[in-house]
Amino acid sequence: MPRKETKILVIESDPQMLDFMRYPLEDEGYTVVTAMDGTVAAKRAVREQPDLVLVDFQLEKMKGNTVARRIRKDPVTDHIPIIMIASEDNLEELDIGPRSPVDDFLIQPFEAKELVLKINPLVARGDADEAMISTGNGKLDEKMGGGVPVKSLTLIEGDSGAGKSVLSQQILHGSLGEGYKISLFTSENTVSSLVKQMRSLSLDITNHLLLSDLRVLPIETSYLGREAPPQLMKAMRREGNRDMIFVDSLTSSIPQSTDTEVLGFFEGCKRLCDDGVSVVLVVHSHGLTNELLTRIRALCDAHLRLRTEEVRDQLVKTLEVTKVRGAEQKTGNIVSFEVEPGWGMKIVPLSKVGA
Repeated sequence: MPRKETKILVIESDPQMLDFMRYPLEDEGYTVVTAMDGTVAAKRAVREQPDLVLVDFQLEKMKGNTVARRIRKDPVTDHIPIIMIASEDNLEELDIGPRSPVDDFLIQPFEAKELVLKINPLVARGDADEAMISTGNGKLDEKMGGGVPVKSLTLIEGDSGAGKSVLSQQILHGSLGEGYKISLFTSENTVSSLVKQMRSLSLDITNHLLLSDLRVLPIETSYLGREAPPQLMKAMRREGNRDMIFVDSLTSSIPQSTDTEVLGFFEGCKRLCDDGVSVVLVVHSHGLTNELLTRIRALCDAHLRLRTEEVRDQLVKTLEVTKVRGAEQKTGNIVSFEVEPGWGMKIVPLSKVGA
C-alpha cells in the first residue's frame, strides 16, 4: 500500500480514460487529483504538489510532451516523477533518452494492474533512501547513472553475441561484492562453466558459491511449452528471500507463450520488486515481437540494450543505457566495450574505436 496521503495528478482530456485510471488508483489508497486541460495542468501541479504526475501524450489542446516540459522546467515541480501515457502510434513523436522530460512511459492499451505496478516504484522514492547497486566497474557505473537501482526490474536485451551474458555477469559480480544474496537462473551455463567463464573475465565467484551468497539454478523449462513462464515464476518466488534474482536467459522459456502470458510474467517480476527483490532479466531481441518488446521496455525500471555494430570498418559491441530509474547522473549513453581475457568488460568511448 502507498504511504499516507500519496497524491497523484492525472492529466487526461478523455473522461472515460480519466475514470479508468482514477478508480484503481483510489482503490490502492492514492489521492487522485485531475486536470483535463493541458494549458492549466502545470499550474495545478504547482498548487497540488503531487508525488507523481500521469500525463496523456494525446491531449486535446496541448501535447503531453509540452505539459511535461513545463512541469520539469519549473523549480517548484522539477523534482516530481512524470509518467507519459502513449500509444504505439506516438512512438516516433516521443522524446526518449536523456532529453526526455519524463521518467517513464506507459504504452496503451494497458490494464489497471499494469498501471499500479508501473507507478509503485516512482511514488515509493520518498518512502526510503534510493540506493544504487554498483556493477563493480566504475566506468560502467558512470554510464549507467550510478549502477542498478534496488528493488527494480532490469531488462538486458540484445542479439546473440552482443555481450548480454558478460554484462549480466559483471552486474552479478558487482552485486555480490556489495553484499547482496543472489539466485541465478540460467539456461546458458552449468555451475562449473559459469565459474570458468567468469574467472576468465577476472570475476571470481568461488567463495560466493561456497558461502551460499550465490545460488545457481538451471532453467529446464523448454519441454513445458506455455507452462514455462508460470513455472519459472513459481521457482523465482521460492527464492524471494534473496536480495536479487538473475535470469540468463529468459528466451528459452517463452517461445510458445502468448504476448499476454509473457507480460504476465513481467508483471509477476514487478511484484517481486515490490516485495523488495531486485530482478535482472536477459532476453534475446529476436525472441520477441517488436510490439511486445515495446510493452516490456515500458514496464521495466531499467533497460540496457546491446548490439554488435560496424564502426570505422570494425565490428564493436555497443551498450545503450536507455533508462535507469533513480539514476544519479544522466542516462541515455551509448558506449562501446571490449571483452578482454583476464580483464573483463572494458568500456571504450565510440570516439576511440578504431583510432
